[in-house]
Amino acid sequence: MRHARPCPRVRALRAAILSAALLVVPPTVLAAQQTSRAEELLANFSRHLEANRAELIDVRRDIHRNPEVSGQEERTAGIVAERLRAAGFEVRAGIGGHGVIGVLHGSSDGPLLAFRADMDAVRSNAPDPVDFQSEIEGVRHICGHDIHTTIGLALADGFAAVRDEMPGSVMMIFQPAEESASGARAMLADGAFSSDAPDAVFAYHTTPYEVGQIAAAPAVQMPGRDAVRVDVGGEGDLEAVAQAVRDVVSSAATLSPEQAFQPQTGEFVLAQGVGAARAGSGWRVNATFTTSSRAESGRARERIEAGLSELRGEGIELSLSYQERWIAGVTNTPELVRVANASAMAVLGETAVQTVGSMTPAFSEDFGSFQDEVPGVMYFLGVSNTEKGWVGMPHTAEYVADEESIFVGARAMAAVFFDLFERGVPNSGS
Repeated sequence: MRHARPCPRVRALRAAILSAALLVVPPTVLAAQQTSRAEELLANFSRHLEANRAELIDVRRDIHRNPEVSGQEERTAGIVAERLRAAGFEVRAGIGGHGVIGVLHGSSDGPLLAFRADMDAVRSNAPDPVDFQSEIEGVRHICGHDIHTTIGLALADGFAAVRDEMPGSVMMIFQPAEESASGARAMLADGAFSSDAPDAVFAYHTTPYEVGQIAAAPAVQMPGRDAVRVDVGGEGDLEAVAQAVRDVVSSAATLSPEQAFQPQTGEFVLAQGVGAARAGSGWRVNATFTTSSRAESGRARERIEAGLSELRGEGIELSLSYQERWIAGVTNTPELVRVANASAMAVLGETAVQTVGSMTPAFSEDFGSFQDEVPGVMYFLGVSNTEKGWVGMPHTAEYVADEESIFVGARAMAAVFFDLFERGVPNSGS
């Protein structure tokens, strides 16, 4: 998960998210019960999951002890590829860097469903508040990618155990370089979906919700980010012009920097990292804009263009480059959310599956690059445990994830897959 710095106080942000970002899904969303075939598959999957509980926890802790930053996930990718091959998956490694894809075909034709897990860690010099501490100085898993990866492996093992009864196929996507917002695009550019695109793709991201809860928005869940650049050239006091351009770019935002970590329910533009620096014989102004929608990105660009037009004069050259969705964010497919929620409720309970009612501008994700290709849903996965004092707020020094979330996440996602095998993937335009 990409985030803006500096981080706010954990308690204030956690309280804001829990009070503003979640609304309980009404009971009317709950659909029909799982078919008997899906129930049988899930029961067999769950037995296998529990039988491998200790091993999966060991795998998670090994990954946690040996974190790797974006672009350096060689060890983690090796573990993933080895386990996938041992489970009978067709494996492609080295995709878009250290990306790994495993495909497992079931006993009969059906949908091809994908699960994406990101593998990279982040730099952090803060002490690791767990017994299985990071052994790599200055690097920690404080965004939960070790949890994501372990859920992916748990799913792979469980699907392999029921392969002979599974009416469909699964694709496990283990992505590098999410923190640098380059891994998803790199995997797609390197042919991740070239041979066989999935019918739908799913993912989790750990959050400070209580363990046992998951949540998704039936639309935009995490905002995208735009890359903004203005080149300043010509004659005269170009430094002064560049400072004026910086002001124009900053004024296109609709949120103040202090609102970056405050959940928002309406349209917004947040400007981050606005700065001016020399570039050759001229100057360059760079910024990133976090926006609530493509429409708001367009309006932000229009405001910048209008401001620049007032600065252009004799001898002054201004060139705007505005790259929408440099980071794709997360935009869930509404009908797929509705169907998946019903499946997850059948496993976790009606009130455990919630809907996200706001966005926190500081956080973004590149999972949307996969969603640009196929329908998809990312769920927020609760990893906090209030009784034990564990708070799973990503990118904070105090981050601790309850490992029970691995089994919550695996059971819920397996239920979603087995139901979709039976019913088919709903029309993304519904």
